[in-house]
Amino acid sequence: MATELELFFQEAAAKKSNVAFATGWQKLALKKNEEKDKQAAIAAVHHALALNPTLETSWQLLGLLSGYDSRPEVAEEAYRRAVSLRTDWELGIRYLSITRHLLYSYRDPAEVEECYQRFKADLLDFYSDFQTFSTEKKKSLYSWLCTTNTFLLPYLGKETRNLQQCYGTILHEVLTSVFPEGKERPPLPPVAPHQPLRIGILSEHFWEHTVWKLMLHGLLKHLNKEEFELYVYSVSDRNNSCTEIAKTYAYKFVQGNHPPDWWLKQIRSDRLHLILFPEIGMSFTVLMLAALRLAPIQCMSWGHPDTSGLPTIDYFLSSELMEPTDGQNHYTEKLVQLKNLGIFFSPLPQDPRPPITREEFGLKKDAVIYGCLQSVFKYLPQFDTIYPEIAALVPNCQFVFLTTMMSKNTRRRFEARLEQSFAKKNLDYQDYCFFSRPLNFYGFTSMLHCLDVFLDSIEWSGGNSTLEALYYAQLPIVTTPGRFMRGRHTAGILTLLQMPELIAPNIPAYIQRAAELGQNPEYRQYIRQKVQQNLPKVFEDQAGIRSLEDFIRTTVGKFAASQCLP
Repeated sequence: MATELELFFQEAAAKKSNVAFATGWQKLALKKNEEKDKQAAIAAVHHALALNPTLETSWQLLGLLSGYDSRPEVAEEAYRRAVSLRTDWELGIRYLSITRHLLYSYRDPAEVEECYQRFKADLLDFYSDFQTFSTEKKKSLYSWLCTTNTFLLPYLGKETRNLQQCYGTILHEVLTSVFPEGKERPPLPPVAPHQPLRIGILSEHFWEHTVWKLMLHGLLKHLNKEEFELYVYSVSDRNNSCTEIAKTYAYKFVQGNHPPDWWLKQIRSDRLHLILFPEIGMSFTVLMLAALRLAPIQCMSWGHPDTSGLPTIDYFLSSELMEPTDGQNHYTEKLVQLKNLGIFFSPLPQDPRPPITREEFGLKKDAVIYGCLQSVFKYLPQFDTIYPEIAALVPNCQFVFLTTMMSKNTRRRFEARLEQSFAKKNLDYQDYCFFSRPLNFYGFTSMLHCLDVFLDSIEWSGGNSTLEALYYAQLPIVTTPGRFMRGRHTAGILTLLQMPELIAPNIPAYIQRAAELGQNPEYRQYIRQKVQQNLPKVFEDQAGIRSLEDFIRTTVGKFAASQCLP
């Protein structure tokens, strides 16, 4: 059934064919993209271009949206058309097109490798030319920085360090060509005995977001206020109950959708000893500010668990339970492994309404339900065989996927992969795979109560989703550690929970453990009881916060003594 918005598009297209209406569709597309309603933006931009194919802004927007729609060939054509209409955009469009091969869903492992290599070649080629750019030419790229980033790169399951370093260098040099005062490290303010250190925390996510639950709330609440004055910078106008909570813990709270030079002046005037970015990579504003020197010591945490590549970020604050033995090799920052998870997770209160039932969702009433509740870009095609392998061992089962972050084409691509994978086992994927509508918090926690087993995504593990599955529904979770820290969150959480039996050493063992849980309801109940008993080990653990305090004290103290980073 068509949505209200889709019906509106259909009626408008039928009634308003005059070319003059094209700019209205373009404005709607830009608005929907800003609101992160990308499917509506795609529909609107197609209407705009159908009515007037000379709208260069619409072609540029179509290029940007094509990664979400998993159509690299459309991006290529869209960017070509944009440049043909605006030759002065050539350099900016070349910069945008670097990321055109980073998709939400890949057809097969060969396309993953092909897209990675094309991205790598385009970035390195641009980076090589960038070294010869004049300051004025670098400045001309500034207006293009807030339209794309490398957010999707680490989801490819590949090494990112050198590529992120190239990209981070470009960002830093463009921004400091515009704001040269952001290039040099500011001096460390005096460290006086018995006086609190001034610690900055900068984020866009002071609302019910993963970063708020994983890091911000616990950090603000539990850091020692006698030792640390918290200067909190919310680089967004978004305001709700979480924002109000943040204000109660802050020594100083500054909020607003301001340009980088405004924030640079504001934060430098606060004379911080250290600033922490809970994530770098999700928010354009945060990324640009992190590329400037706001404080003498700059750190990031694992809200987006990949190296920033920025020369301005000194330390990556990670978890001792999540890092592989070669962890430092994957970061341009100096790696700091905080105790246990390195965070204090703060779940939202349970919704007081009774959970939505299996029948109300449309799930099979008596099946073993496996939850696969991650964004589509966390599912790499080389791991699609997991689901039919489990289904062959647990015939009466169902796998739940979320359509959040799926355009129509991205969903078609993903379903085609599942169809092919199940067919190799002579199974029909439609008998086993259920695609849920996007869920709000109440819907998500309700879905958790419908599940029997939670299946962790491979090479990009669940963090917030794993903790919520444990907290709200005490679910058995099956995982296997990935190569990088971003693929080891759940393994770290289960280690702290003292449940190593749920951590498989490899993919065959992962399938076997998932099948054993599906086949044996008594075993599932035993696991649930053990999860319930051990939950305080995770949800009351402040070791990460205490070790963060130790790190701040030690690092600032050594810097003060030597005027250089330890």
